[in-house]
Amino acid sequence: MTSLIEALGDRAVGIVEEVSANAISVLLDPDAPQATALNTGVPAGFPRINGYLLVPNEGGATVGVITKVEVVRLPYPKRRGMQDFGLVDLPFPARVVSLTPLGTLIARPAGAGGDLTFEVRRGVDVFPSVGDPVVLSTEAQLRAIVEGEGAGKARRILLGTCPTAASAPVHVDPDKLFGRHLAVLGNTGAGKSCSVAGLIRWSLEAAREARTHTGRSGEPNARFIVLDPNGEYARAFAGLNARLFQVSPQGDAEALKVPAWLWNGEEWAAFTGAAPGVQRPILFDAIRRLRSGGGTPDAFQSRARGRIRRYRTGFRLRVEAGDHLQAGRREGVADLLLKAAHDFEDLAQDAGCSDEGLRERLSSIASRCRTVEESARGRSRDGGHWHNDFAETELGTVQSALADAASAVGIAEDETSVGEDAPRFFPAKELPGFVDALAAGVEGRDLAQFVDSLNLRIRGLFAGGPLASVLDPGDAASVTLEQWLTDHVGADEASNGPIAIVDLSLVPSEVIHIVVSVLARMVFEAVQRYRRAHASVLPTVLVLEEAHTFVHRDLAADGAPSAGKACCRTFERIAREGRKFGLGLVLASQRPSEMSPTVLSQCNTFLLHRIVNNLDQDLVKRLVPDSLGDLLRELPSLPSQRAILLGWGAPAPVLVEIRELPEEHRPHSPDPDFWSVWTGERERPVDWRGIADSWQRVDPERGSTTS
Repeated sequence: MTSLIEALGDRAVGIVEEVSANAISVLLDPDAPQATALNTGVPAGFPRINGYLLVPNEGGATVGVITKVEVVRLPYPKRRGMQDFGLVDLPFPARVVSLTPLGTLIARPAGAGGDLTFEVRRGVDVFPSVGDPVVLSTEAQLRAIVEGEGAGKARRILLGTCPTAASAPVHVDPDKLFGRHLAVLGNTGAGKSCSVAGLIRWSLEAAREARTHTGRSGEPNARFIVLDPNGEYARAFAGLNARLFQVSPQGDAEALKVPAWLWNGEEWAAFTGAAPGVQRPILFDAIRRLRSGGGTPDAFQSRARGRIRRYRTGFRLRVEAGDHLQAGRREGVADLLLKAAHDFEDLAQDAGCSDEGLRERLSSIASRCRTVEESARGRSRDGGHWHNDFAETELGTVQSALADAASAVGIAEDETSVGEDAPRFFPAKELPGFVDALAAGVEGRDLAQFVDSLNLRIRGLFAGGPLASVLDPGDAASVTLEQWLTDHVGADEASNGPIAIVDLSLVPSEVIHIVVSVLARMVFEAVQRYRRAHASVLPTVLVLEEAHTFVHRDLAADGAPSAGKACCRTFERIAREGRKFGLGLVLASQRPSEMSPTVLSQCNTFLLHRIVNNLDQDLVKRLVPDSLGDLLRELPSLPSQRAILLGWGAPAPVLVEIRELPEEHRPHSPDPDFWSVWTGERERPVDWRGIADSWQRVDPERGSTTS
């Protein structure tokens, strides 16, 4: 095996002058290339920012990326092989470059011919010493640095080329790219959306080619769910059998349906603003009853159930604590019996003749309570009241009467009802009526006024228009959970296509956070349950455009709107736990400084386009791994279609010229062409009436508002 030291040849360009844990200073030889190196196999620009140099050592070579090039003045000229130390002359200019160490380049034998293959391992095994030679990398070594693995382990998805590494191809491993979350960050117009669309398209094309090469038929068994708040991706995946969901479907698009029965209790409480003291328990109780298929609650029945539950619990706790046998506490048991007798007498009168059996049961409770209290009561010498111990058998008769009444009012069925989070169908339009009935049934309190605002918001969901069609479609009862998961997550073997595009552009702002939260949570819980059922993960990728809108850092703070907070919490949980269940996140944002730190900190790979804002730059520099913040000084000057790839998905930070997407495959987010419209080169006819009619949901022929 030929070592790197033996293969240096004429590629040495300088020596190490200074070493620290995160930087290496190199003094270049006077005869080192000035602009273009011709001794590496192919012409390469040198020295260039983001270029690579090697410092050979006994373990291979330390790889460094150039972060700074400068000229310093030396008191004597430095020439290789010459002893100039005795010269006295004017200061001589010398070039110095600063390197950031990235990893270790390892050489491995490729076969009997003595050829070598190279592989880059993250981390530095051996730091160089002062005076060590620094060499240019060969074309094969550059490819190993950029691609990260040897020729026998070529990465699968071609992302682009590296302009600072002789245009070496840059491949990425989808397992690392999507498995540990990816953040695509950059200013508007820098190419984020094209990069996201390209990654998805090129991943599927590479998977299709691999299936064909191995003799497997069918489309890639992949699942990409794209949450698209601006409607950019509707035509970006033509030819890939993508499913498109829109509020007002056009062409081949399907109607977006996020039925309200999919919402869990937290999402209902967040949207309605239900207060935890009174409103939230009533709301959850109503949802549980509806999911369980129970009838509309009767106010009297609700009041009877509440009273029976309360006294059953009260007597049970006092008996367990031994209050009925202890002086000083027996009076509390007596007071409870008297109060129960009074309450159930009143309740029996309210029952009237409408339910003779229930009225008798309630009267029986009152009678037994008085009998037990009187049997233990006596009089003291001064005429006061005192009580002997209460026999447990006597209290047992009260508990038996309460249990009999509980069975009559259906408490046993209530206790085994479906939870408020179970995604079971229920007629959501009936929810306000249940809330009203339950509020009226709370004994001793008029709670109707407390649930008016809650019900007002619920009724507003179904008042008509596009929102009602999304949350309560006309065929809501036929939208089963199985069908919804098939449509949005994907069918077996992705037979209905590997991509689902959810166009959120017409979803009203008042409910957009809840809709996105429901979509993301359902995908997450679906892959969770898949792993539990099959003991293996179902690789799925959730793509969130304009991520700063839905995972804004302020949404995680106290005082944030409840709907936004619920949405942010959902994505924070996915960011923390999604990898374990095969769910990867792709976040695209132009304002990383506004995103939740929890979400960003869980992203292990970054594709950074041009970022101009100082706050965004500072945040990204703090987030990137391996203390590589200095490498990002180029972010403000990056042209379109170029980005820096770094993190877990790349063995070393690399400048990438992203592959160009054809016009028809790009997301629809072009820069506005003001001049051509102003000068008449392009026409822009205006029909505000048609837009106004559509906006107001007006049928132009009938002149009436549509539902």
